[in-house]
Amino acid sequence: MTTTRTVRVSSRLAAVAAAVVAVAACSSSKSSSSTAPSGGSSTTAAAAAGTTTTTVDALAAAQAQVAKAEQSTNVDVDPTPRPGVKGKHIVVISQGQASPSSQIPSDGAVAAAKALGWQVELYDAKLNPAQYPALIRQAIAAGADGIIDDAGDCQGSQQAFSEAKAKGIVVVPIYAYDCTDTKGGGGSESFFGSRVSYGTRAPDPDKYAELYGENQADYIIAASNNAAKIIAINDPEFVVLDWTLQGFKDTIAASHGSQIVDTLNVTTTDITSGQLVPKLQAELLRFPDATWIKSPYTYITQLGIVPALGAKAGQINVMGGEGFQTELDFLRAGKITAVNIISSEWEGWAAVDAMNSLFRKEQPVDSGIGFTLADKSHNLPASGNYIPTIDFKSEFKKAWGVS
Repeated sequence: MTTTRTVRVSSRLAAVAAAVVAVAACSSSKSSSSTAPSGGSSTTAAAAAGTTTTTVDALAAAQAQVAKAEQSTNVDVDPTPRPGVKGKHIVVISQGQASPSSQIPSDGAVAAAKALGWQVELYDAKLNPAQYPALIRQAIAAGADGIIDDAGDCQGSQQAFSEAKAKGIVVVPIYAYDCTDTKGGGGSESFFGSRVSYGTRAPDPDKYAELYGENQADYIIAASNNAAKIIAINDPEFVVLDWTLQGFKDTIAASHGSQIVDTLNVTTTDITSGQLVPKLQAELLRFPDATWIKSPYTYITQLGIVPALGAKAGQINVMGGEGFQTELDFLRAGKITAVNIISSEWEGWAAVDAMNSLFRKEQPVDSGIGFTLADKSHNLPASGNYIPTIDFKSEFKKAWGVS
């Protein structure tokens, strides 16, 4: 993946350089970095200021990608008819309903299953990954035909998933990775039936997560005039976040201007034990010159980053996680700078769509899910959550043949 990613960045920079894309004249201060730049100084002016051509190209490339993401990369759901299979019983296992990162996609999957007329139950792991094997076995005992696995990577529950596979239970993940994934164990046997499809936007879930991180990095490069000093926060318990961080790191490294000064690992134990805020505050003291913080997901922004910043919230730039309402409220209040929004409710519906396709002995088709960058000047609703402009629920229902 890294080799492919490097080639992709190089090609993007070369294309932008050849086109001589204009570069924004933004400083790395808070006042100029709260909104992504849109036009400004030229390559000549940047060179006069001592900026290398490579740095200028990276800035221009980031601006171009930000402009695309601000328009949203969501597309319509594939309209291919795939009538809903009747009489199915599924279980949705949520990593933790206390966190919007799991609650919203899990609830979305439940709503989609009900729209298909399926029997559905939701099991809550309560932010404790160790609960997953028992919940998988509970679903087996309940006679489930399928399991929607929200954020429970295969490697932590391989034996239980093996037992589900032996029973012929179809498993479709949401933000979870099979045991064959190179960051998820690299095993030879797959235990997941299939995954949500992102069409031509991403050929596999690894690349999809990387693209998400790339978009976050592009915004920071553009908004800081390619001079950001970043504390990147990660939760290594989840493979999806490792892939996201990979895309983020590769893009920042290729900028030859912005830099990651620190990568801090946090876990759900830090959240439940009350250690998250002190841990982040200690890191901020270690890196007082940091101008940006990258959040891995909304709950970390909500319970860790903003409280840790305290009165400094709004003085240090923050790239939020998934862009749920809590982060949008922080954005409206000027406490964070931007978010790369993914509709996790849509993801829940797409997981059920993929499961229906598998029940039909067909491969899942394009879910339509992409990303939407938001800051105070772009895609920020006056209140509440961001609502995609595409009515994905109606599109899924039409494909399923249900009202």
